[in-house]
Amino acid sequence: MVKIKSLSLKKSKENIKQTGIYFGAVLMMSGFISCGGETEYESKVVLSPTQGIITEVKEQQQDLFRITDEQVVDSPDKSRIIAEYMDGGRDTFTLAEAKLMEAENPRRFGSMNGILMGGMMGYMMGKSMSTPVNRNAYANSSAYQKSTTSNSAFKSSAKRTTVKSPKSGFGSSKSTRSSGG
Repeated sequence: MVKIKSLSLKKSKENIKQTGIYFGAVLMMSGFISCGGETEYESKVVLSPTQGIITEVKEQQQDLFRITDEQVVDSPDKSRIIAEYMDGGRDTFTLAEAKLMEAENPRRFGSMNGILMGGMMGYMMGKSMSTPVNRNAYANSSAYQKSTTSNSAFKSSAKRTTVKSPKSGFGSSKSTRSSGG
């Protein structure tokens, strides 16, 4: 009787082992099929400004700026940043000059850049137009309110382009992660 139990236990272990091998093979094959297939694409609409913005900022404390006014202008090339400093000095930058200053001296321009990205000027500097303006970027509630009113007209005039890009993330057919190394 002991031999029978031993034989049936041995047979059960073989069945479990064989089932595990089959299960592992199926998982591996399904992984090859899903990872090696065609790349899946997703379409999204990208908005590009067709108008420009003149943003006025004022230094509230040392290296702390807030937006005091924003005006929509008819062309992106007419975009300007007007900075007023605590010492009474004023600077006017084109969008190209502001980007150049940021690249050359990110520390000096960085305090102003964060505020600009929070306002409508951020759309001119590469921020997604689906992102709303940040209330904390404005000096007061009237500047913020004026901006939110102008913002909807600015976005509605934007050029819409449909862009296809490879899907990424969990469940997509291509992975961007690497291992090892």
